[in-house]
Amino acid sequence: MKIPAHPKKFLNRRHSARRGERGFLVIALLAIVAIMLIYVNINVRLLGNLKRELKQVEQQQIQRLEKIGAQPLRLTNAVATANAGVTSVRDGQ
Repeated sequence: MKIPAHPKKFLNRRHSARRGERGFLVIALLAIVAIMLIYVNINVRLLGNLKRELKQVEQQQIQRLEKIGAQPLRLTNAVATANAGVTSVRDGQ
């Protein structure tokens, strides 16, 4: 009759210990993912607030310019004017 090198009780303890380690690893990964999701959520909220503040500042600037009688340039006009200036510089004018 052969006597096993490791008793069965010892083998069962090793497997249960590994299961516990795997469980801890899953919990740790879930915690890391949760922290990352919280970080992303905070950044999205901050970007939304920044966008709202930027629109507010833009509206204040437009109102200030209209108050002094200046006409605010629209984006398409500003780009067309800038491109025309670049073209005239290239032509040597």
